[in-house]
Amino acid sequence: MSRAHSPRFDALEARELLSGAHAARAHAAPAAIAAPLVLDGTLTADQHAAVTTTNLDGGYTTSVPVSGRLGGLGQVHGVWSESTDATGQYLGPDTVTIHGSQGSLTIAFSDATPGPAHRTGPHSVSYRHAQRLTDGTGAYARATERGTIALNMNAAHSAVASLTLTSEGA
Repeated sequence: MSRAHSPRFDALEARELLSGAHAARAHAAPAAIAAPLVLDGTLTADQHAAVTTTNLDGGYTTSVPVSGRLGGLGQVHGVWSESTDATGQYLGPDTVTIHGSQGSLTIAFSDATPGPAHRTGPHSVSYRHAQRLTDGTGAYARATERGTIALNMNAAHSAVASLTLTSEGA
């Protein structure tokens, strides 16, 4: 004959039991807050190594290697890219993709309307544009940044010799 068991209540029933996965998630450190980067510095543009490619739509993209020292990133290298359509009209924005020891980042700016030239020396001028960080990887995946980028012309005013970045509020 079977005996009916009286219902028993365990003392743990009122407590929330966590599996290992839930426990790890419950005690995980909070997500890192995106910190603003300071990109103050100058990148030298190597116009002799520039490459122009024809796009599928008949337009062109010119890629210029850049390198230099930026803010807390230290020594960096990368590529500045600018595109035009088949008729030579500017297609923006320009991008500067920079690689450092802790990841990479992409900065975008538009030089469709260059505005007035700013004299930077006896034979040199620059054109300033608003720029912002649009993408990052590694340590820069959640970073933010805004500021200006100055395209510094060579003495003959025929090509960009360097790009100077200045972060907002820096």
